[in-house]
Amino acid sequence: MNINDFSRLFRRKIRKTSDGSATVRLELNRIKAKTLRVLTHVTVENETTAYTKCRLGINSGSRDHYLDELTTVAAEELAVSRSDTLLGEGDYFFAELTGTTAGDRLVMVCVGWELSL
Repeated sequence: MNINDFSRLFRRKIRKTSDGSATVRLELNRIKAKTLRVLTHVTVENETTAYTKCRLGINSGSRDHYLDELTTVAAEELAVSRSDTLLGEGDYFFAELTGTTAGDRLVMVCVGWELSL
């Protein structure tokens, strides 16, 4: 299989306003049957204030798998993924932000490609 044989490009921007919870989660939609998604670039940003921790991960049903973590993140600092992320059928990608305050503007940008199997 050639990487250039992908079916479509994938670009999403997820925005959320923090409600002041201990942990706020930004999520992409669940991967459909017979689809493979590769995220090549992911950034997460709190446009308002600094926060304690940003974790990137995959949920595959009932279990979270954490892939990367950045601590003590400044306001308007981009938390950037360090490697490609492969998502299969039923998975969904998420970013967990810990230590946000109520009213913070949160943004996650994901870029990659999808392949229909």
